[in-house]
Amino acid sequence: MKSDGYLINHVMSKDVESGIFSAIMKYFKEYSPNWVRHEVSILPIEGAAIHHYHRPHLEKKLVSNSVCTVHHDLDDPDVWHSKPRFLPRYMEAAGVICLNQTQKQILYADGIAEDQLYVVPHGYNDKVLRLRSNINTGAASDKVNLGIASRRYARRVKGEAYLSELVKRLDPDLFSFTFVGQDRSIDAIAFRRLGFEVTVFERLPYRVFQSYYEAIDALLMCSSHEGGPANIPEAIATGTPVLSSPIGMAKDLIRHGHNGMFLTLDPQTDADMINSLCEDNRASLNALKRRSLSKASSALTWRQSVEGNLRAYSNILGTDLLKPPTIESENFDREISIKNESSALEPEAMVAA
Repeated sequence: MKSDGYLINHVMSKDVESGIFSAIMKYFKEYSPNWVRHEVSILPIEGAAIHHYHRPHLEKKLVSNSVCTVHHDLDDPDVWHSKPRFLPRYMEAAGVICLNQTQKQILYADGIAEDQLYVVPHGYNDKVLRLRSNINTGAASDKVNLGIASRRYARRVKGEAYLSELVKRLDPDLFSFTFVGQDRSIDAIAFRRLGFEVTVFERLPYRVFQSYYEAIDALLMCSSHEGGPANIPEAIATGTPVLSSPIGMAKDLIRHGHNGMFLTLDPQTDADMINSLCEDNRASLNALKRRSLSKASSALTWRQSVEGNLRAYSNILGTDLLKPPTIESENFDREISIKNESSALEPEAMVAA
């Protein structure tokens, strides 16, 4: 191990721009100590302490001291996310970082040793998001504002088909919607035709996302398959109730009836449950919002998430990356001064997650 610091090489395997990965890399650089450097490359960098692969299925073989992050739902039926494409590389890795417990359980059942599996969820930006200042109980006559924060996909991976059936069973006199995400104007048009009040932002600066979460009464996440998504820890951290399918990080962070409710993805069953929130002058909804405030600390900040990754690297290397290395090189001070300045930049909102 070099005594003048540690190089973590994030291997992307393909020259494809990703706003999500770019935002994540900014957090890694911002929240790592000065003696840990993160470099992104297409091919592995020789001599790196750790090679962290983010698209391992594009590789034929991993190099030594490799780590993979599972960014997707391992049960996703999409052929691009098919587990057999990823599993051989996961088996080669010194460590596999999962975003949720379900991923860990699946990979353990597939033969990966438990001590090679780490659960480190994505975090939220605590410089932008915080616990909401009030629960906004609202008057009995106020509409319940449901928020959806994700890009709309033509292949309907965000539950678009389910959502179109669910909304037909909700009362436009009781509910309104606020959409954030690319192509969500398509949904806004359809919902308005059904009589709903709809606010839509195809793009929303991340610095105003706190206002978004405070404006909605609950976040609606109806995907059938997810590794995350990013909006789950954000909503939890702001004390916003989440109505979600029991997948991804939602399954770990939500307690049904406490800080959210789990959807069955049966439109009628779920519509009945959501409609019940408006009964007795919104008593059920307001109680849910109060309980959600007490569960906000269950979501990790991005600093905590990055530190979780560093601890995984430390286990693999047999040395604590959170402590400075022994200084033997006269060039050490110069090397660690090259701290990435990206922390001053505002990360993009990760609504595509």
